[in-house]
Amino acid sequence: MELRTTGELFSYIESFTNLEKAESLYRQETYRLERIRAWLARFGDPQEAPQVIHVAGSKGKGSTAALIAAVLTARGWKTGLYTSPHVESYLERIQVNGLPPEEGLLLKLGNRIRREIESLPGGAGTNALQPTTFEALTLLAFLCFREAGCSHAVIETGIGGRLDATNVVSPLCAVITPIELEHTEVLGPTLRHITREKGGIIKPGRPAFCGFQEAEVREVLAEVGREREAEILFLQDELERLGATCSPSGTQVRLKLRGDPERSFSLSLLGEFQAENAALAYLALSRSLPIPEQAYRLGFRRAALPARLELLSASPPLILDAAHTPRSVARVLDSFRRLFGPQGVLLFGAVAGKRIAEMALILAPAFEEVIITTPGGFKESRPLEVLQAFRALNPRARLIPAPQEALREALALARGRRPLLVTGSFYLAGEIKRSFRLRGQAP
Repeated sequence: MELRTTGELFSYIESFTNLEKAESLYRQETYRLERIRAWLARFGDPQEAPQVIHVAGSKGKGSTAALIAAVLTARGWKTGLYTSPHVESYLERIQVNGLPPEEGLLLKLGNRIRREIESLPGGAGTNALQPTTFEALTLLAFLCFREAGCSHAVIETGIGGRLDATNVVSPLCAVITPIELEHTEVLGPTLRHITREKGGIIKPGRPAFCGFQEAEVREVLAEVGREREAEILFLQDELERLGATCSPSGTQVRLKLRGDPERSFSLSLLGEFQAENAALAYLALSRSLPIPEQAYRLGFRRAALPARLELLSASPPLILDAAHTPRSVARVLDSFRRLFGPQGVLLFGAVAGKRIAEMALILAPAFEEVIITTPGGFKESRPLEVLQAFRALNPRARLIPAPQEALREALALARGRRPLLVTGSFYLAGEIKRSFRLRGQAP
């Protein structure tokens, strides 16, 4: 039966093994590249059509990818952008010049993929060649970019890099944002293991541009560069000056790279930490492609990404961010307090397996009112354990399991004037955006 809507298409794709939903499913047979390479070959290797910039890292990779893609689009090149995860819709993951592909194109390609899967020996669902959800989405993205005539594409990894389904490209360059301890059950127990996995996107003879990194991470990335005879440029070595000022309307960035004049840019993305993402994007692009300054100005101003210090409401200020690691929530908290002051309300929810105690140590003492909720039902969560971690540091913390009810109570506590921060999970961000829209308040 033909897939007739994008909803049907993505439901079909989500019916495959979904490693985002349950990381416990990561096994040798699911986390490898042979299968995605075979599927791409069936469709004429669409990943080879555009010039690719490949982005990995722990924090800031989505924002950095969006900034790079927006500049390439402003330069006049038709540009694909593939990111993950999404906040509300799978349509967020595949963009062409900042917009989702046309529905007709998605359905045409989706039905081609479905027919190929159903032609497997034994049919769909029983053959080891059936792609995972992420592999099918990656295949769909590359097909969309080729069919749309994209000359360039910015591809963000899912988890890791070395064995990530996106690591089938021959990129113009690799971009590696700050790396920290995460997904240890998949990528390995130490920072060195994780860096090796994420550094796996570095290709022989192709340059890699790396954001601010800890000393151990720098050492490992430099090792990878020597092994692959690839030039590794670190932002902290190339950057002479970086400054940023932030307001609810955006972020003003001033940067100077070694050997270049000082530049000033305006970002729509909020947060002083976005200056580092913009500086890394500027470093990678300026050292790789001929791009006029006006394209940077226009692209940086247009770049947008949901649930990255996203201002859903101005009265009271309601900020939505998908931060879910200690380092990222610390940065979000700093920007939130700089923008709106210290007297805020926190609505927090996180999935199982995250570093809850460390995030609680950062967030719980910073808010008088704390509400813990569940980040939807897509992945397992343990809200009682989260509550215990926060209540140990803030006795006023309480649990309201339903995100819609939690949002209603948090807005009541804000009393129309106190700022509200929602953070802890992409899945919670999606739940709150939907709830806010149903209240008739979202734009």
